[in-house]
Amino acid sequence: MDRIDDLVSVVLPFANAEQFLREAIDSVVSQTFSKWELILVDDGSTDRSREIALGYVRHAPTNIRYVTHDGNRNRGVTRSRNLGAENSEGAYLAFLDADDVWLPEKLEVQVALMEGNREAGMVYGPSEYWFSWRGEKADRVPPVAPGEKLYTPPFLLLHSHPLGRYGAPCPSSFLIRREAFNKVGGFPEEFRPDTYQLYEDSAFLSKVYLNSPVFVTRHTTEKYRCHPDSIWFRTQGKTSEETERRYFFCWLRAYLRAIGVKDSAIWRAVRREAWMYWLPLPNFVTRILRRGANRLRRRAVPSE
Repeated sequence: MDRIDDLVSVVLPFANAEQFLREAIDSVVSQTFSKWELILVDDGSTDRSREIALGYVRHAPTNIRYVTHDGNRNRGVTRSRNLGAENSEGAYLAFLDADDVWLPEKLEVQVALMEGNREAGMVYGPSEYWFSWRGEKADRVPPVAPGEKLYTPPFLLLHSHPLGRYGAPCPSSFLIRREAFNKVGGFPEEFRPDTYQLYEDSAFLSKVYLNSPVFVTRHTTEKYRCHPDSIWFRTQGKTSEETERRYFFCWLRAYLRAIGVKDSAIWRAVRREAWMYWLPLPNFVTRILRRGANRLRRRAVPSE
């Protein structure tokens, strides 16, 4: 498929997202940057999500397309993002989760940064954790890097969650060049809804961090909707989070070995965070060990 150099392909996977889907799509349609196409990927929805998506396609068939898995199966967000990328035409790829929203200048800001930093394979910024949509506690924007600049491998792997002290961006913040996306093989499809999926974005970022320079901007360009049905909220503070972390760190160790990483700093960081997951310890024990290590680390780091 021929690629269009100045086009951004927006991939929006959804599964039973009728409550939020219109708001997510509208945040793409209202972008100040006009050169985009939207690929709506139905991940086996059984509610009115399909009807909503097809309504947008009928109104803008040249800009918005609908795709689904064979048999309308639920294949998970990683396979759905990859399917959307496979069916897109832009030189840039952006991703939007169906319960998040973009700010109107998201694409305009990030495309300009990519054009000004040709060596960057990806750009992202700090995500706004959006609680106020329900009238709950105040929103917050955790830092994702020491400052706005281009970071070369493997800095962000070592200093971002889950190996480092800085938070990770949400997938709705990513803008990535297609060649950088293809270089790492897209999102890792081992993270499926029938196995483990909490750290699928961390796995993808780990691959990018090892293979491409990344420009981190100070601009927040999206709202990550915080709600009790999200997998992040369902697992926070529970022993099931330890199961997800164990799966991720075992995946990361296997990936580093497979690509022949020899960097001692990387392996020290992985062992520091993951050694307990490579032992046959129950989840409640690894949770206690992790919390203790985090307390000690916070005491050792001077406050800024």
